Amino acid sequence: MRRKRNFTSQLPQQNLDSFLDILTNTVGVLMFISLFITLVAVQSSTIVRTPLVKETDKQPIFFEISGNRVIYLDTKSVNNQIQEFIKNLPICTEPNYTPEMLDSYINEIRNYQICLQNKLQELKEFRAETQYYKIELLDLESAAWQYNLKSINSGESSIDLNRSNSEYINILSQLETQKDYIAFLVRPDSFSTFRQAREIAWKAGFNVGWEPQTPESPIIFSSQGRSVGVQ
Repeated sequence: MRRKRNFTSQLPQQNLDSFLDILTNTVGVLMFISLFITLVAVQSSTIVRTPLVKETDKQPIFFEISGNRVIYLDTKSVNNQIQEFIKNLPICTEPNYTPEMLDSYINEIRNYQICLQNKLQELKEFRAETQYYKIELLDLESAAWQYNLKSINSGESSIDLNRSNSEYINILSQLETQKDYIAFLVRPDSFSTFRQAREIAWKAGFNVGWEPQTPESPIIFSSQGRSVGVQ
Protein backbone atom coordinates (compact mmCIF):
# COMPACT_ATOMS: atom_id res chain seq x y z
CA MET A 1 0.00 0.00 0.00
CA ARG A 2 1.42 3.37 -1.07
CA ARG A 3 2.41 5.56 1.90
CA LYS A 4 0.82 9.04 2.03
CA ARG A 5 3.34 11.87 1.66
CA ASN A 6 3.28 14.97 3.83
CA PHE A 7 4.21 18.13 1.97
CA THR A 8 5.66 21.11 3.83
CA SER A 9 5.96 24.68 2.59
CA GLN A 10 9.38 25.67 1.34
CA LEU A 11 8.85 29.30 2.44
CA PRO A 12 10.64 30.27 5.64
CA GLN A 13 8.04 31.06 8.31
CA GLN A 14 10.11 33.91 9.72
CA ASN A 15 10.28 35.66 6.35
CA LEU A 16 6.56 35.24 5.84
CA ASP A 17 5.77 36.72 9.26
CA SER A 18 8.09 39.64 8.57
CA PHE A 19 6.45 40.19 5.22
CA LEU A 20 2.95 40.23 6.73
CA ASP A 21 4.00 42.73 9.43
CA ILE A 22 5.51 45.09 6.87
CA LEU A 23 2.52 44.75 4.56
CA THR A 24 0.07 45.58 7.37
CA ASN A 25 1.99 48.72 8.37
CA THR A 26 2.39 49.80 4.76
CA VAL A 27 -1.32 49.51 4.00
CA GLY A 28 -2.14 51.66 7.04
CA VAL A 29 0.25 54.44 6.05
CA LEU A 30 -0.86 54.30 2.43
CA MET A 31 -4.52 54.65 3.39
CA PHE A 32 -3.80 57.81 5.40
CA ILE A 33 -1.78 59.41 2.61
CA SER A 34 -4.27 58.46 -0.10
CA LEU A 35 -7.15 59.86 1.96
CA PHE A 36 -5.30 63.11 2.63
CA ILE A 37 -4.28 63.71 -0.97
CA THR A 38 -7.78 62.90 -2.22
CA LEU A 39 -9.37 65.31 0.24
CA VAL A 40 -6.98 68.15 -0.57
CA ALA A 41 -7.35 67.57 -4.28
CA VAL A 42 -11.11 67.97 -3.95
CA GLN A 43 -10.92 71.22 -1.99
CA SER A 44 -8.59 72.71 0.58
CA SER A 45 -11.08 74.77 2.37
CA THR A 46 -14.75 74.10 6.67
CA ILE A 47 -18.36 74.46 6.39
CA VAL A 48 -19.57 77.37 8.46
CA ARG A 49 -23.33 77.29 8.73
CA THR A 50 -24.94 80.71 8.77
CA PRO A 51 -28.65 81.38 9.35
CA LEU A 52 -30.73 83.22 6.78
CA VAL A 53 -28.41 82.75 3.83
CA LYS A 54 -29.10 82.20 0.17
CA GLU A 55 -27.45 79.88 -2.32
CA THR A 56 -24.79 81.30 -4.61
CA ASP A 57 -22.38 80.00 -7.22
CA LYS A 58 -19.94 82.81 -6.50
CA GLN A 59 -16.59 82.16 -4.83
CA PRO A 60 -16.02 83.49 -1.29
CA ILE A 61 -13.11 85.86 -0.69
CA PHE A 62 -12.31 85.67 3.01
CA PHE A 63 -11.36 88.45 5.42
CA GLU A 64 -10.92 88.19 9.17
CA ILE A 65 -12.13 91.19 11.19
CA SER A 66 -10.23 91.19 14.47
CA GLY A 67 -8.90 93.91 16.76
CA ASN A 68 -10.80 96.39 14.56
CA ARG A 69 -8.54 95.44 11.66
CA VAL A 70 -9.43 93.94 8.28
CA ILE A 71 -7.12 91.04 7.45
CA TYR A 72 -7.02 89.29 4.09
CA LEU A 73 -6.73 85.49 4.39
CA ASP A 74 -5.66 84.94 0.76
CA THR A 75 -6.93 81.35 0.66
CA LYS A 76 -6.25 81.10 -3.07
CA SER A 77 -2.53 81.51 -2.48
CA VAL A 78 -2.63 78.94 0.32
CA ASN A 79 -4.49 76.40 -1.83
CA ASN A 80 -1.96 76.88 -4.63
CA GLN A 81 0.92 76.32 -2.20
CA ILE A 82 -0.68 73.14 -0.88
CA GLN A 83 -1.36 71.78 -4.37
CA GLU A 84 2.19 72.58 -5.48
CA PHE A 85 3.60 70.88 -2.39
CA ILE A 86 1.53 67.73 -2.93
CA LYS A 87 2.55 67.62 -6.58
CA ASN A 88 6.22 67.59 -5.57
CA LEU A 89 5.99 64.90 -2.90
CA PRO A 90 8.24 61.88 -3.56
CA ILE A 91 6.73 59.08 -5.63
CA CYS A 92 6.58 55.79 -3.76
CA THR A 93 6.40 52.86 -6.16
CA GLU A 94 4.75 49.74 -4.79
CA PRO A 95 6.73 46.61 -5.71
CA ASN A 96 5.15 43.67 -7.51
CA TYR A 97 4.88 40.45 -5.54
CA THR A 98 6.51 37.31 -6.93
CA PRO A 99 6.45 34.14 -4.79
CA GLU A 100 9.81 33.01 -6.16
CA MET A 101 11.55 36.15 -4.85
CA LEU A 102 10.01 36.58 -1.42
CA ASP A 103 13.22 37.79 0.30
CA SER A 104 13.76 40.44 -2.35
CA TYR A 105 10.12 41.47 -2.19
CA ILE A 106 10.29 41.88 1.60
CA ASN A 107 13.21 44.30 1.20
CA GLU A 108 11.39 46.22 -1.52
CA ILE A 109 8.17 46.47 0.47
CA ARG A 110 10.19 47.65 3.48
CA ASN A 111 11.73 50.44 1.37
CA TYR A 112 8.27 51.27 0.07
CA GLN A 113 7.03 51.59 3.64
CA ILE A 114 9.92 53.90 4.54
CA CYS A 115 9.08 56.07 1.50
CA LEU A 116 5.44 56.34 2.60
CA GLN A 117 6.42 57.21 6.16
CA ASN A 118 8.78 59.94 4.93
CA LYS A 119 6.00 61.27 2.73
CA LEU A 120 3.65 61.35 5.70
CA GLN A 121 6.22 63.21 7.80
CA GLU A 122 6.68 65.82 5.08
CA LEU A 123 2.93 66.39 5.07
CA LYS A 124 2.94 66.96 8.83
CA GLU A 125 5.86 69.40 8.69
CA PHE A 126 4.66 71.45 5.71
CA ARG A 127 3.74 75.11 6.34
CA ALA A 128 2.09 77.47 3.90
CA GLU A 129 2.42 81.22 4.40
CA THR A 130 0.73 84.43 3.32
CA GLN A 131 1.44 88.05 4.15
CA TYR A 132 -0.49 87.84 7.42
CA TYR A 133 -0.80 84.14 8.29
CA LYS A 134 1.20 80.99 8.80
CA ILE A 135 -0.82 77.91 7.90
CA GLU A 136 -0.22 74.46 9.35
CA LEU A 137 -1.81 71.05 8.91
CA LEU A 138 -4.09 70.49 11.90
CA ASP A 139 -5.66 67.13 11.09
CA LEU A 140 -4.46 64.69 8.46
CA GLU A 141 -7.65 62.66 8.14
CA SER A 142 -9.89 65.65 7.34
CA ALA A 143 -7.12 67.67 5.64
CA ALA A 144 -7.81 70.55 8.03
CA TRP A 145 -5.49 73.57 7.89
CA GLN A 146 -5.27 76.17 10.64
CA TYR A 147 -4.55 79.83 9.88
CA ASN A 148 -2.35 81.41 12.57
CA LEU A 149 -2.15 85.19 12.57
CA LYS A 150 1.44 86.45 12.47
CA SER A 151 0.80 89.68 14.36
CA ILE A 152 -2.06 91.48 16.09
CA ASN A 153 -1.15 94.45 13.88
CA SER A 154 -1.72 92.49 10.68
CA GLY A 155 -4.07 93.88 8.08
CA GLU A 156 -5.57 97.34 7.92
CA SER A 157 -7.14 99.51 10.60
CA SER A 158 -10.62 101.01 10.30
CA ILE A 159 -9.03 104.44 9.84
CA ASP A 160 -7.19 103.26 6.73
CA LEU A 161 -10.15 101.58 5.04
CA ASN A 162 -11.53 104.62 3.22
CA ARG A 163 -8.21 105.87 1.91
CA SER A 164 -7.78 105.71 -1.85
CA ASN A 165 -4.68 103.52 -1.50
CA SER A 166 -6.34 101.19 1.01
CA GLU A 167 -5.19 97.58 0.70
CA TYR A 168 -8.76 96.41 1.21
CA ILE A 169 -10.11 98.59 -1.60
CA ASN A 170 -7.23 97.50 -3.83
CA ILE A 171 -8.07 93.82 -3.26
CA LEU A 172 -11.74 94.46 -4.05
CA SER A 173 -10.74 96.20 -7.29
CA GLN A 174 -9.04 93.00 -8.47
CA LEU A 175 -12.15 90.88 -7.93
CA GLU A 176 -15.26 90.40 -10.08
CA THR A 177 -18.70 91.10 -8.65
CA GLN A 178 -20.25 88.48 -10.95
CA LYS A 179 -17.89 85.73 -9.78
CA ASP A 180 -16.83 86.63 -6.23
CA TYR A 181 -18.46 87.63 -2.97
CA ILE A 182 -16.92 88.92 0.25
CA ALA A 183 -17.01 86.66 3.33
CA PHE A 184 -16.13 88.11 6.74
CA LEU A 185 -15.12 86.15 9.85
CA VAL A 186 -15.93 88.64 12.60
CA ARG A 187 -14.54 88.73 16.15
CA PRO A 188 -16.73 90.22 18.93
CA ASP A 189 -14.50 93.28 19.36
CA SER A 190 -14.76 94.37 15.73
CA PHE A 191 -18.38 94.79 14.64
CA SER A 192 -18.02 98.51 13.92
CA THR A 193 -15.08 97.81 11.59
CA PHE A 194 -17.01 94.94 10.01
CA ARG A 195 -19.96 97.22 9.22
CA GLN A 196 -17.57 99.74 7.69
CA ALA A 197 -15.86 97.10 5.52
CA ARG A 198 -19.23 95.61 4.53
CA GLU A 199 -20.53 99.01 3.43
CA ILE A 200 -17.48 99.50 1.21
CA ALA A 201 -18.02 96.07 -0.36
CA TRP A 202 -21.70 96.79 -0.95
CA LYS A 203 -20.92 100.11 -2.62
CA ALA A 204 -18.44 98.29 -4.88
CA GLY A 205 -21.27 95.98 -5.98
CA PHE A 206 -20.34 92.83 -4.05
CA ASN A 207 -22.60 90.40 -2.26
CA VAL A 208 -21.52 89.95 1.35
CA GLY A 209 -21.69 87.14 3.89
CA TRP A 210 -20.37 87.03 7.42
CA GLU A 211 -19.93 84.64 10.32
CA PRO A 212 -19.40 85.60 13.99
CA GLN A 213 -16.34 84.09 15.66
CA THR A 214 -15.49 83.79 19.34
CA PRO A 215 -12.26 85.48 20.49
CA GLU A 216 -10.54 82.11 20.90
CA SER A 217 -11.87 80.16 17.93
CA PRO A 218 -9.14 79.29 15.41
CA ILE A 219 -9.66 79.80 11.70
CA ILE A 220 -9.66 76.36 10.13
CA PHE A 221 -10.27 75.32 6.54
CA SER A 222 -10.81 71.66 5.76
CA SER A 223 -11.68 69.37 2.88
CA GLN A 224 -15.37 69.61 3.82
CA GLY A 225 -15.48 72.99 2.10
CA ARG A 226 -15.76 76.32 3.89
CA SER A 227 -18.57 78.65 2.92
CA VAL A 228 -20.08 81.67 4.58
CA GLY A 229 -23.37 82.14 2.77
CA VAL A 230 -24.47 85.35 1.07
CA GLN A 231 -26.94 87.25 3.29
